[in-house]
Amino acid sequence: MIRVAFKILLHDSAKFLALVLGIAFASLLISQQAAIFHSVMESSARDIIEASEADIWVMRPSVETIDQPDQMPELTVQRVRSADGVEWAVPYYQSVARLRTAGGVTKSVAVIGVDDASLVAAPRVMLIGSIEDLRQPDAVILDAAGFASIFPGVPQRVGDVVEIGERRARIVGISAIGPSWTGLPRVHARRSLATELARESSDSVTFVLARARPGRSADEVAASIGAETKLKAFSRAGFKAVSQEWVLLYSGVAENFGITILMGVVIGVAIVGQTFYMFSVENLRQFAALKAIGVGNRRILAMISVQALFVSAIGFSLGIGVASLFFAVFSPQLTGGLRGMFMDPAIFAGTGIFVVVVTLLSCVVSARRVFTVDPAVVFRS
Repeated sequence: MIRVAFKILLHDSAKFLALVLGIAFASLLISQQAAIFHSVMESSARDIIEASEADIWVMRPSVETIDQPDQMPELTVQRVRSADGVEWAVPYYQSVARLRTAGGVTKSVAVIGVDDASLVAAPRVMLIGSIEDLRQPDAVILDAAGFASIFPGVPQRVGDVVEIGERRARIVGISAIGPSWTGLPRVHARRSLATELARESSDSVTFVLARARPGRSADEVAASIGAETKLKAFSRAGFKAVSQEWVLLYSGVAENFGITILMGVVIGVAIVGQTFYMFSVENLRQFAALKAIGVGNRRILAMISVQALFVSAIGFSLGIGVASLFFAVFSPQLTGGLRGMFMDPAIFAGTGIFVVVVTLLSCVVSARRVFTVDPAVVFRS
């Protein structure tokens, strides 16, 4: 009977192709939009992700997201270091400043000040130069996308002197870091220099980065820091989740992408469901012939299910393949709005499950027509 099911499915190549392409389009639309949404949410916590050495972030109670820092006094670092379970703690500075090139190009840039001694939170993937070059006088590291926007058409290089916040700075390295939520070029410098670039004279700590001692969980130590210092403290994963939650609630991203993904789901249901339903209905005469020779409804349902699984597997493979190719082409680029975007394995699996479930449901609905068809229809003209 399985062989017969495939013959019924493949005898009209045009209808079979339409069915496969419909499922492929639905798979492409859903997986691509979901992956872009997930990548955008990851970019909203990019600087948290990049500072991989630290597993605890400490901030003022007023801070809701990494992009809205509130400055703290230098003494805060010592208070965190003395908290129970803390192995080490270093200051971290973040602000926005104006950059001006010798050619007159002016850009707003995100200035990130890393600990002068340890260079914790400095970019770890460098295209040109080394993070140790930050120890040079007036040294800054610029991200690749930022370099392309500030020096359009110029090959990547180091040595350019720029003015940031009326302070001289020299580009000593080009980093490869993922896209940020704000889209601003990111300049890394030692904190002592970063505060001068941003023209800060006091309270030059926006966050304190810390690590829990071996054997202690980051969440446990963060709770201890909060209790002892009356500051807000999160594990790295916790602060990432808080920042992303803020973006979901207040930025409008969830609504915009949610509508697009919902449209993809609705279109997917409509395309997959209606196409497969019409396919089954148009083959009623073949199923009627099978019933006329004594094939039961259970066997027919099994045949339709095999057809549904076969079609959904091919359509999903094509759709997810095109989506993966899309990200494979654009994600590795160092510049552009799609750089760094990727498809999480959960999206891959979720799309596949969705396509199979919708196809099988369509199979069950269409089977009702098959179950009630009169076998005598095959003998009518």
